[in-house]
Order: sequence, then C-alpha cells, then structure tokens
Amino acid sequence: MMDMIVAIIQPSKLEDVKQALVAVGIQGMTVTGSKGFGRQKGHPMAFLGLYDLEGRPFKVDFLPKVRLEIVVPSERTDLIVNTIVQTAQTGKIGDGKVFVMPVTKAVRIRTGEQDEFALSMEEEAAAK
Repeated sequence: MMDMIVAIIQPSKLEDVKQALVAVGIQGMTVTGSKGFGRQKGHPMAFLGLYDLEGRPFKVDFLPKVRLEIVVPSERTDLIVNTIVQTAQTGKIGDGKVFVMPVTKAVRIRTGEQDEFALSMEEEAAAK
C-alpha cells in the first residue's frame, strides 16, 4: 500500500521542510507554486494605497503557497506527515494543510518498476 501526501505550506517554510524530509529518508518530491485562501481570507492592501472604485481597500483573495506531493509506502505516512507539520508550523493562521490519499499504482517510466519499487532509489544508487 502507498499513500500520496499533499501538503500546502508557506513558501518561506519550503527549504526547512525539504531538509527535514530528506533527513527522514525522502528521496524525491514534486513541488509547485500555488495560490489559495483559507480562514485568513486574503489581505487588505490599503497600506499599499490600493483601493477599489468605492474607496474600500483592495483585497488579495489568493495568497502564495507551495504545494508538495510525495508518494510513500503507507507505513511511512505518519512519520512524513508529522515531519511536515512540525517543520512547517508557525502557529499562525495560514500555515497550511496536509492531505493523505491512497495510491493504487505507481510505475517508474524508465524501468517499468511498479508500486513501492518505483518509489525507491536504492537499486539506482547501487547501479552507479
């Protein structure tokens, strides 16, 4: 069994989270920039002198975030989720979320290896 972990975090936490995940054995992840909003509902921008046509502060509804995607064997899911949460947490609104979804199949395109074998880099390292 495998799980996909999707974490939405603050961009400023990306390097710390990456280092912490590498320290617990993560050998790869996908990272994309994203924008979104949650309870913080964006930021009023009046301090920049930005107002709408009715004189209200312009509001940025979507805030920059980083999306991490990692597929791991299910027995490692809790460790990886806990590592992300502990490293990305600031205690302020907007820290992000982590989602876990089951993965039914994985294939390494180059070799055709499947499932957990497609996730591991051990055989590749031995071949070098």
